Amino acid sequence: MNDKERLLTRVRVAFFKLTEASLFLDTHPTDSKALAYMEAACREFEEAKAAYAEYCGPLTLCDGVGKDCWNWIAAPWPWQMEV
Repeated sequence: MNDKERLLTRVRVAFFKLTEASLFLDTHPTDSKALAYMEAACREFEEAKAAYAEYCGPLTLCDGVGKDCWNWIAAPWPWQMEV
């Protein structure tokens, strides 16, 4: 598994945790352990997305919003990246 695949797997795992936590919280909205888990899962997902974007470029449209310009296309396209 190369670095790009490893980073994308990290994003997918974090998103799975986040999704599962949100589904549990739909039926247990005041569960303090679940709320803490959800908070940690959100942090993990944001960190995983940021690590992927730093190495491979933006993963979502929201990751392409810069302070001064729209930078979605500023990085090389996926097929232009060397793995």
